[in-house]
Amino acid sequence: MTDDRRDMIADNLLALLPFYHKKIFRSEHGITGMQAAQYRLLGVLMRGGTLPMSELGKRLYISKPYMTTLVDQLIREGHVERIPDTRDRRVINITITSSGSKHLKQAGALYKDDVKNLLSDLNTEDLEELCQSLEKLRSILSKIS
Repeated sequence: MTDDRRDMIADNLLALLPFYHKKIFRSEHGITGMQAAQYRLLGVLMRGGTLPMSELGKRLYISKPYMTTLVDQLIREGHVERIPDTRDRRVINITITSSGSKHLKQAGALYKDDVKNLLSDLNTEDLEELCQSLEKLRSILSKIS
């Protein structure tokens, strides 16, 4: 594949971000700014299980001081817990609580409803084409390490 093709793909993928933020990840549900990062953090913990703070920061591209702020806020809300590492006392692991899992699932359901409402303006042909395209895109992107 040529660099020009990769450049076009990168442009097209990046062009989706403003749409995503404007139409899907909107603030109506009170999820903005720092809260968006909190939801991303909860999602990583939900998928990856208990992780060290340093690993969470790497996966989310978040600095250490900001990670501490996010985690402290989520602890106050009862959504995560700090767990000392049994093998290395310098390492602090973070785990999602049942409250955090429930909260994340509720937010996900709200967003899914929003997306379904957005799609209601499309005709059957467009919906079918979008569905097939997204399935293909998901399949291809899953091959990226």
